[in-house]
Amino acid sequence: MSVKNHLSLESIRCVRGDNTLFSELSIDAENGDLLRIRGENGSGKTSLLRIIAGIALADAGKVLWNKKTIQESDSFATDIAYLAHRDGIKSELTAIENLKFYQQLYNQNDTEKLMNVLDALDISHIYPLPARQLSFGQRRRLGFARLLLSSTKLWLLDEPFTGIDVSGRELLEQHCVDFLNQGGMIVMTHHAELEHSELIQREQSVDLTSLNIGRFQSEMETI
Repeated sequence: MSVKNHLSLESIRCVRGDNTLFSELSIDAENGDLLRIRGENGSGKTSLLRIIAGIALADAGKVLWNKKTIQESDSFATDIAYLAHRDGIKSELTAIENLKFYQQLYNQNDTEKLMNVLDALDISHIYPLPARQLSFGQRRRLGFARLLLSSTKLWLLDEPFTGIDVSGRELLEQHCVDFLNQGGMIVMTHHAELEHSELIQREQSVDLTSLNIGRFQSEMETI
């Protein structure tokens, strides 16, 4: 990942119903940066990730990837990986079949690499099992395996450590550190504090609660 990449949010505004969740939100990030989105429930954390991913449109402002809007960028769609609350795993397929499906999307065909990724996430023993038989934590790790298979530059992670035990969290945080050290970029929501010292040092935070204009206006109306 030697190519320099740059993510820029310019004056983003997000409205849900009659409520402006946040407005005039501007952020910049580049290789090796960890941007952490904080905020109370309903402050728009997931909405912001969806806007960055291009799944949802901002009500104002624009998202730029390497100085082009994400709609104009030729590479953005293949440069990002998005791990949402839903892990993107098909319950009727085995763990290995799920990852083979994503390998096809990435134009890969390497079973050895699949097994190495499963081993790196300490779930190689689950490869023949249907995903419906996996625990929540195992499914979460399997969803995370999609990121390790890809050659993307930007990870968008929505509460990636929820439902993960202590050892699993340590493992996933280390993979995040490795990705950043390789020149990747992460935008993450996470309600608890990070544990890995290097992630803590790299963390840049944006608190959406303080930008929740609609909530502030509603509170003022009750005074």
